[in-house]
Amino acid sequence: MLAYLQSYIPALKSIIPQTSPTAEPIPEIGSTAPALPGISLGGTPTLVAFVRHCGCPFAEKEVKLLSEELKKDGRLRVIIVQHAEEEQVESWFNEIGGPKLFPDGSRYTLLPDPSRETYAQWGIGQLPWLGMISPSVINNMNDLKKADNIDLRPTGVGSYRWQNSGGFAVDEEGILRWRKIAQDSSDICDYSEATKSVTQRSRK
Repeated sequence: MLAYLQSYIPALKSIIPQTSPTAEPIPEIGSTAPALPGISLGGTPTLVAFVRHCGCPFAEKEVKLLSEELKKDGRLRVIIVQHAEEEQVESWFNEIGGPKLFPDGSRYTLLPDPSRETYAQWGIGQLPWLGMISPSVINNMNDLKKADNIDLRPTGVGSYRWQNSGGFAVDEEGILRWRKIAQDSSDICDYSEATKSVTQRSRK
């Protein structure tokens, strides 16, 4: 019984409001992409995905969408930013089938950002009060379960449900060509459009 109750602790902690880093202005299309810790941007088209917490069905869906984009262009790489510690991020990625979705380990990178500083540097802050849960979010969650059989998973340690998500596309020169900041917790990026913004440009 104790272990059962303890399993809910991360979920409860994830909804308690926290102090977050102040988000910078969203980087402009055509500007040099902000830095990522330990990762060089440029040299190859790159999708940078700041996903929601470990256990969120919309984060899982975005990871699957990203894996589909890699099949379209052999030059493309993906960086998935998560706001939990490295061990938790890797555990979540394995749980959702990440290694099978991304069989070529050289084409993706998991970037843990437990401080959420990197989210903030790319202009991604917290969700507003109705951004985390609302009738439309619940409807979108139900639709996702019906269409893709993706549902809520146990909340990962270090998760923070108020953290917003977003996605970016960076070209071979390190220039930002596409961006999206989620309007609510169910707002999924159109990574197909993101891919086009950097792969079609580089072929011209």
